[in-house]
Amino acid sequence: MTSGVFSGTNVNSRRHFAGIALLYTAIAVIMTWPLMRHPTKAIASDLGDSLFVCWVLMWTGGQVLSALRGDVHALADYWNGNIFYPAPHTIAYSEHFTPQMLQMLPVYAAGGNILLCYNLLFLSTFIIAAFGMYLFVREITGRPLAAFLAGLAFAYAPYRLGQFPHLQIMSIGWMPLALFGLRRFFSTGRIGALAGGTTALVVQGLSCGYFLLFFSPLFAAFGLYEMVRRRMLGQWRVWLRLAAAAILAALVLYPFLRPYLDARASGATGARSIEDAAVFAADTHAFATIAPSARLLGTHLQGYPKPEGEGFPGFTILAFTAIALGAAAWRTYRRIPWASLPLRTLALWSALFTTFAISSCAVMTMFADGRLTLRSSSEIIVIQDATMMIWIAALSAIPLIALTRAIDRPADRTDDLAPSFWITTGIVAALLAFGPSILASGHLVAHGPYGWVLTHVPGFDGLRVPARFLTIVTLALAVLAGMGAATVLNRLRAGGVILVTAGIVLVLCESWFAPMGLNQKLVPDTLVPPGVPVIGRNINPLYPMVKKLPGPLVLIEFPFGEQAYDIQAVFFAGFHRRPLVNGYSGFFPENYGDRVSALAPAPANPEAARQALVDSGATHALVHLRAFTDGRGHEIVRWLTSLGAQILATSDDVVLLQLNLK
Repeated sequence: MTSGVFSGTNVNSRRHFAGIALLYTAIAVIMTWPLMRHPTKAIASDLGDSLFVCWVLMWTGGQVLSALRGDVHALADYWNGNIFYPAPHTIAYSEHFTPQMLQMLPVYAAGGNILLCYNLLFLSTFIIAAFGMYLFVREITGRPLAAFLAGLAFAYAPYRLGQFPHLQIMSIGWMPLALFGLRRFFSTGRIGALAGGTTALVVQGLSCGYFLLFFSPLFAAFGLYEMVRRRMLGQWRVWLRLAAAAILAALVLYPFLRPYLDARASGATGARSIEDAAVFAADTHAFATIAPSARLLGTHLQGYPKPEGEGFPGFTILAFTAIALGAAAWRTYRRIPWASLPLRTLALWSALFTTFAISSCAVMTMFADGRLTLRSSSEIIVIQDATMMIWIAALSAIPLIALTRAIDRPADRTDDLAPSFWITTGIVAALLAFGPSILASGHLVAHGPYGWVLTHVPGFDGLRVPARFLTIVTLALAVLAGMGAATVLNRLRAGGVILVTAGIVLVLCESWFAPMGLNQKLVPDTLVPPGVPVIGRNINPLYPMVKKLPGPLVLIEFPFGEQAYDIQAVFFAGFHRRPLVNGYSGFFPENYGDRVSALAPAPANPEAARQALVDSGATHALVHLRAFTDGRGHEIVRWLTSLGAQILATSDDVVLLQLNLK
């Protein structure tokens, strides 16, 4: 493997890059097996958010295809998804997935099987993430084998195992591609590289709103870091080109941001509370927690399980990161002329380093144990608030880094394996992932910076999962692991190849999740779980009937207000494209809760349910009899017929009725 793909004279050829992409593709197929064995009949992960994403893709993809076929008005309803009738702009209640939709559109147009489209998108997230990181780390290190390890470290970071139902969070491969383009621009001055990096930045922002906010500042900070490192701050032409790229990116992004601003202004979507952010923040023990689907470590690393709180970085990734940090520290130590330093400078450096080291150790101890215990001969002091220690560590680190750079040799300041930027990135992202209050095993140990960000940075009050900053942590660790692997290859040569190859295997072993779960059902509290939705010849014939019925039609499905069945109804709404009263998304219309309260127990309170049904505007109803274990499905049908509804058809324990409400 090493002689064929990772070495020789062809490492810059198209054949080389094609070989790397094929290797990553093969690994993705193996790791996600048996997904590609049933790509048209099963769906990756669960029957929850994955099906909702399928609806978004079907709706927006259908509007684009209609426009391409000559319907000039189709794009006007791009954001008016057909759920939560009669609410407008329902696509803006969650992610719009436009880049993913465009990516799958040819396959969808050719066959119409949304499960196949979704599964190919899911598979591609691993390939794009790995290949993007490969290009970026290869650019930094010049070592293809080290870059290959970094690609796997990013694509198969253990954190990603808990994000399988969230296609938007899986779609992270554009981050390293954006960084690669930006770095190439600074290296070569080529406008094409800047255009490519900016395009990747825009695609990443459109792929996931979280990363529009999380990654864009990192992209800008990396650009500034590169300019400082290369002494380019005074080059006004570079600034002009960067400004032009930023303006063009904003112009492309704004039409996709406007519907979200309109939805916020109309009250359809609101600000998330600080309590929401606290629920979906990572605990410090997230770094000792991995998703149970990890075959090797899933039963052993369960430090503090909680939603979105599985942030174990990987032993192998940490090992190569430690090599990168150790090698960088040693290089810096060797370069500094300690013997010739003025005594004052040496004393100041020693004081700053000691302060930083002690405060950092104290912070890590408190993050691990929830407190710091200091013992003396006369007393025991227990410190449970790490806020002050975090500030001391940060405020000592800044002058320490500045002083170290001042006494370092100028010729070595452009060291490509210098990890300082990525160390800082990982630490800052981790602190933000902890949310407004930093908890260790559920116990408060400090107030985090996310609270300030939530209050003062526009857009963050629309997000509820600060733990997703762990994705930025995985990005930083993958780059550092690639630097560590390059260090091993530079120092040990043939032995380094063996160690890095072993590291590649171990990275995959630690995240091994094959055979991966498919069609995992959501289990309602009192109802029978819905089955796997079928698109194609075996679809329940009532859905094609709903699609073909003449005249205006507004559908409501029962059970109503039960998440698993609402998601199923939303999924099939992408097929029949008729307005649907049911809905599921990141936000819900203001009156939806009242409608659920009246219709979910229907017909327990017949008058309230009847009025809610009239107010909904529904003209037809589907009742899933099999969902109810107590016969209430038949009771709902009798209640609807008592209101004047007419049974149109029955198929596989599903009843379609035409309503006649007054």
